[in-house]
Amino acid sequence: MNDRNEPDQGQEQTAPPSIRPSDPPTVSESTTVSPFTIHSFAQDEFFTDRADEVARVLATLDQPGGKLLLYGLRRMGKTSVLHRAVDQARARGRAAIIADLSTASSVADIGNRILEAATKELGKRWSDLASEFVKRIRATLRFSPDAKTGLIVPSFELSLRSADLETQRDGLSRALDAIDALARDRETQIGIVLDEFQELHRFGGEQAEWHLRGIIQQHRNVSYVLAGSEPELIRRMLGEGRALYGLLDVLHLGPIDPDHLARWIDDRLMTHGVAAEDVGREIVAIAGPRTRDIMQVARRVWQLRHPGTADPGDAHIALTEIVIEQEDLLRALWDSCTPHQQNILRAVAADVDGLTTTASIRQFALRSTGTATNSARALMDTGRLVRADTRSGYGFDNPFFREWVRSTTLQDLGGSTPGEG
Repeated sequence: MNDRNEPDQGQEQTAPPSIRPSDPPTVSESTTVSPFTIHSFAQDEFFTDRADEVARVLATLDQPGGKLLLYGLRRMGKTSVLHRAVDQARARGRAAIIADLSTASSVADIGNRILEAATKELGKRWSDLASEFVKRIRATLRFSPDAKTGLIVPSFELSLRSADLETQRDGLSRALDAIDALARDRETQIGIVLDEFQELHRFGGEQAEWHLRGIIQQHRNVSYVLAGSEPELIRRMLGEGRALYGLLDVLHLGPIDPDHLARWIDDRLMTHGVAAEDVGREIVAIAGPRTRDIMQVARRVWQLRHPGTADPGDAHIALTEIVIEQEDLLRALWDSCTPHQQNILRAVAADVDGLTTTASIRQFALRSTGTATNSARALMDTGRLVRADTRSGYGFDNPFFREWVRSTTLQDLGGSTPGEG
């Protein structure tokens, strides 16, 4: 179970107990460092569960020519799983690299990310890596020193970023082919993890998918783990007749088991100076299912009650504080929606019994069943809503936005909260 926690920078500042006086600590030892982190991928004691997922990724990295696709919603802990598996592979003496493609604005950027990741890992083993890349890629490269390692990192000439797609794809092919050839000639195996690989789809749609397949299916000395966080797009990419159909093993990353995570949160609070019972269960219930969101609320509970005692009500206090803190960002999300989309958000926040019922359409001015469905779909396309096992059939991607909509906008309708009673 990989709770998408992340190591904080430095020590946390303990929040004053302004909402409720804290009881005396009931644990033998308390610390001033938060037991929950949210600013990077989870490591060491901040990582829990997900053993099966880590094992699947590690097995792929160990298998010559192995291919795995790992996908799930954002903030579930996918990147933490990937880094844990890569670290374990390296501990076994394997060469494994991980390239984050999430910020790429062109195919050339993707190639550069892969070259950088490969150099930082493989350059420690092979001092002649830069010259090998020059010889094998057969493209104009530029070189710059990495500030942390001192290694000389190659990248494509800036002109490639504005070249046509075919030329950029050729550069990407050459980079991956070069890594495969290096592994072959040195009689070793290299594992490559491409995080947020679906970004390739932005640069050519299905044609980009077929290009990726053409590269990786012929490599026998490199294993690939493709990881992504746009499930709807990825499911389409895996469909029959599409490029990735039948090419890879597939592993879906869902939520961490809520009972396990609830117990783990209580245990972390206890060992870090806050006596807690059933606090974790309430945090998971109001902030789930995304691991990072859960960790953010847990972290705020610890800040509020350390040192002392927490109860389930503190989960709601923490959630409210985070919403207040994010007021400007959440209001901007609301303002970016059309009035009709805002009514859909109100209906989902109230968890009405279906968006297309006569009562919901009348109560929230949703016009018609077709309009309601189309608006909900548009909100899914922009990431505001997701399909969910709720009475409305939809849920908020962001639990803090959900709480903001519920607490701030439902009063606009007058009377009691819609959907209640």
